Order: sequence, then structure tokens, then C-alpha cells
Amino acid sequence: MSLSSYSRVSMPDGQVTQATIRLAGESDAYSLSEWLNRAGHFRGLVDVTSLPADQGKTGAVADTVTVAIASGGMLALLISKIYDWIAMRPHTGSLKVTYTRPGGTSEEIKVDRAQDRALLIDRVRRCAAS
Repeated sequence: MSLSSYSRVSMPDGQVTQATIRLAGESDAYSLSEWLNRAGHFRGLVDVTSLPADQGKTGAVADTVTVAIASGGMLALLISKIYDWIAMRPHTGSLKVTYTRPGGTSEEIKVDRAQDRALLIDRVRRCAAS
């Protein structure tokens, strides 16, 4: 089941929100997707898509994992799971997660293995609450 069948999660007031993570390769995107689906909380809310590279870069494709998020608590859990996934992968140092709030505004969150996990999760909770 893919996110495209859900499109986005509807909030009680009809608002929608999602998080996207761009990765360098298809294998990383599918690995992260499988990791998140195994976490249970995100089963059926994760989708992998391939997008053309940024303008000006030829030939490359960036793979994107999109996760439907129903609350700020789920965003914090998502970031925690991404942090764990990065920690287990010696070649992955950091990822950027774009959190799109209800109404369309977005914020970029950097998840880096060198960050203090508790401080990162606290910052994410404050971001989701604002």
C-alpha cells in the first residue's frame, strides 16, 4: 500500500501534513522506507518516489521518501526513527527532512548522527507545535 493511495493524512480540522526525505539513491530510499514500515506506526503511510535531479544537474535522480504525519508527536517519532536508521549506517552522516505543515508552509530539519538525540527531538517537538 503506498502513500499515493492516501495522498496525505487529514487532520481533524481537515488540514494535511507530510514529511519528505530526499536521498541520494534508490537503495537508501527503499531501505529507509522498509525501516519505517517495520516501526509499525508508519505502516501504510510511507511512499518512495523518484524525482528528477535539481535544475542544472544532469542525469541524476534523487529518490524521495514521503511520510504522512498526523501529529507533531508522529513527527518527533519519525525523526527519532530516522536518527536510529542513520546511526546504523556508517556511510550515511545526515539527512534533511522537509516537514510540510497544514496550510502548506514547510520547515527543513537536519538529522545528523553527531547531534544529541534528546536535543534534536525536543527541537522537533517545538517546531511541530509552532
